[in-house]
Amino acid sequence: MRRGLKILFALCAGLLTACARSGEGDRLPDVRLPTYAAQQSSSLSACGARKCLTVYVAPWCHYCRESTPMLLALRDYLGQRGVETRFVVGKDALTALRDYARVFGPGTMLDVHDALEVGGVPHFLVSDDRGFILKEISGIPAGATDLSLEEVAASFGLP
Repeated sequence: MRRGLKILFALCAGLLTACARSGEGDRLPDVRLPTYAAQQSSSLSACGARKCLTVYVAPWCHYCRESTPMLLALRDYLGQRGVETRFVVGKDALTALRDYARVFGPGTMLDVHDALEVGGVPHFLVSDDRGFILKEISGIPAGATDLSLEEVAASFGLP
């Protein structure tokens, strides 16, 4: 009985810690990046939907390039479910960034000066409408190219 209470207490403490992500560094930065259409984008910390998926890719990244068709399909899938998907292309020269950004469309943000720090590419950030980071993943989820869009979305905790 006593051991069961200790386990229950540990689980509750872990759950409270996981839910209480509101400290410094838990938000997307308030930076504005230019877009492929040569316009200033809105702040990365602002999201026009209840949830946002920000996908950071690089032109030289083989996994990014290989996953591009799936990422574009995922954007459409999530958009139908009220989730905004934003693409950021970075970690290369401007010409290469623009060339790759063309694939994702005019609203694609260009991170020319590495304003958004990511641990690797591709990098995924799920945030809420206030910019709080709910989930962060570096790399393509294992076997993502073989999963359905529903399964990929679920791996990010999205509908």
